[in-house]
Amino acid sequence: MFNPRTLMDPAFAKKTSKGGTFSFQMDMKKQPTAMNWADPYRPNDTVPPHVKQAVIDSLNTTAAHYSFPTGDMELREEIAKRVLKLNGVKIDPRTELTISNGSDSAFAYVMRPFLVPGEENEVLIPVPSYAHNFDVPPLIGGKSVMVPTRAENNFDLDIEEFEKRVTDKTRLVVFTNPNNPTGTVYRRETMEKLAEFCIRHNLICVVDQCFEDSVFDEHEFVSIMALPGMFERTITIGSISKGMGLCGFRVAYIVAPGEITDVLHETAVLFVGATNTMAQAGVTAGLRDTRFMEELRREWMVRAEILGSILDSTPHISYVKPEAGFFFWIDVSYYGTDREVMQYLVEEADVLVSTGSGFTDPTHIRVIYGCLQDRQECISAVERIKAALERHPRNR
Repeated sequence: MFNPRTLMDPAFAKKTSKGGTFSFQMDMKKQPTAMNWADPYRPNDTVPPHVKQAVIDSLNTTAAHYSFPTGDMELREEIAKRVLKLNGVKIDPRTELTISNGSDSAFAYVMRPFLVPGEENEVLIPVPSYAHNFDVPPLIGGKSVMVPTRAENNFDLDIEEFEKRVTDKTRLVVFTNPNNPTGTVYRRETMEKLAEFCIRHNLICVVDQCFEDSVFDEHEFVSIMALPGMFERTITIGSISKGMGLCGFRVAYIVAPGEITDVLHETAVLFVGATNTMAQAGVTAGLRDTRFMEELRREWMVRAEILGSILDSTPHISYVKPEAGFFFWIDVSYYGTDREVMQYLVEEADVLVSTGSGFTDPTHIRVIYGCLQDRQECISAVERIKAALERHPRNR
């Protein structure tokens, strides 16, 4: 019998489910408390009234029509203000900014111009990391080169590890800051060293900043595009999904110098089409009144402290205190592989977590503490995780 997969690019054909968290969840008859999905307060209605009203107003006017493929200009102007406030960089919303359908699709969109199929152009990616960083390059003609980070260094970037792996085929450095899944916010000194590395080796830097709204008070957030000599060689992917809690709106943005944005704008209709018109209207309103975003950030900080105290007394695990975001990256290697622990927690704690393999590390699990709206429900779930691990067979 004919199998169409025999005609596929092997890089695509091999992307078959191997029983990860998502397929595991689909197979379950009983749905446990889900702490595996980075979608704030899902499935509750959390759209702020002023955002909801802007969407309704759009439905009554322009929602049925395309915006420009590169994004609505009102939204681009608001994002330019946001970039100046958060990142300290003044950009031209017409020539240095592009709106995209969420950040996920933006990875292939921005990397593709620099990766020539057949040439095995290399991409340096510090890991553990968001899967798109290392999964996308092989699908669009590149080669992912993993650069390790270590828990004992708070998963900070090690430029010596980058130096060991850079070659004449290296074209890009791709990383996430704040990091997902570790919650690390890279220090200014680290960003300066990475900037010097990119300049010295003539590399383009692609940075995913989707959790920049959730940086905890005691940490400085440094956007690498703001450092000397870096704006002209940096592509920054930003999002409102996490900071606004509007994942379903699928609105993100790309900041890049005009020479790169020109190319992205020419191909926007092919990769983006046009981002949802009513969603863009809602996000524009959200950016004009961001008080609800600060409420989310404050809640993540409170939960990190409360839940951290529970995890601190849980036997035979370790984690690095999160500095941003709404997740814990927990070493559970004492109890088995990530998948074994995930299955055990479903059965014994009635909680579903993410396996670390999806971020390149099968010794860890990721526990999302921002997906449940009720704080006490979240605390209860983590307490059940602790109790289940305390009675794990390996502790007997």
